[in-house]
Amino acid sequence: MKRPVKGLDHVVVMVDGIDAAQRAYERLGFQVQPRGFHKKLGTANHLMIFDTDYFEILGIVEDTPFNAERRDWLKGGGGLANVALATDGADIAFEAFKAVGLNPDAPLAFDRAVEVAGRIEHAQFRTVRIPKTNMPVVGFFVCEHVTPQFVYRGEWAKHPNAARGIAGVTVIAEQPANWIGELEKYFGPGSARREGDGLVVDTGTQPIRYLTRKGYGVRYPGITPVRPGDHPALLSVRVASLAACEALLKKNGVSTMKPDAGRLLVPPSEAAHLTLEFVQ
Repeated sequence: MKRPVKGLDHVVVMVDGIDAAQRAYERLGFQVQPRGFHKKLGTANHLMIFDTDYFEILGIVEDTPFNAERRDWLKGGGGLANVALATDGADIAFEAFKAVGLNPDAPLAFDRAVEVAGRIEHAQFRTVRIPKTNMPVVGFFVCEHVTPQFVYRGEWAKHPNAARGIAGVTVIAEQPANWIGELEKYFGPGSARREGDGLVVDTGTQPIRYLTRKGYGVRYPGITPVRPGDHPALLSVRVASLAACEALLKKNGVSTMKPDAGRLLVPPSEAAHLTLEFVQ
């Protein structure tokens, strides 16, 4: 059975100054892919690709109607902006989202040029965007990969910091329970369960955790959120060796915090307004 949503596909980190952000992520030990351009969208990005998911730093290079909302969002600073959801088809997701009242935009097709084995190819995508009115703090959209062979390649998934994939996303929300109904429209009945004052959302793959600001401060001591109010705040990345990751970051002069033996935190000042958590 084909599914409208089957977990996380990738995470979008908006940056105000993509050159500086590229240098920051190279210093963090990621293999940063060459810059790609979305001509229709007026944006440029760099990908950090893993075996089955990835995250991207995304900047505005030309004002267009497609990036007006992103430009407005950037006025408050950069950071984690969107979570793209994997799907068996943009059209399937569009119909399913319409049926549950998420008011989706019609599927949008676009591409970006990418060099593969010395040739220029075009990675093609179809996305379905959900408006702000149905945004449970996180800006969700669905991403169908028409040409996954031009995104997921083994040689691009090897990172000096030993990163292997996305482990989860953390969102700050003062009233997490208020979002249960909306989240279940995306991920199904029972997908959002209470955990203390917060929520843990079963997306089908990696979890999304909703914490109050107080709860966030307890779980991530020493980290100051980059924005007031509710917002997506942290990306957790799984590494093959936490010790090797820590050693590389120390060598590169990156400030880190270690709240316990199993987690390494990188503050937003080191990662273009994103808080990173490395776990093994």
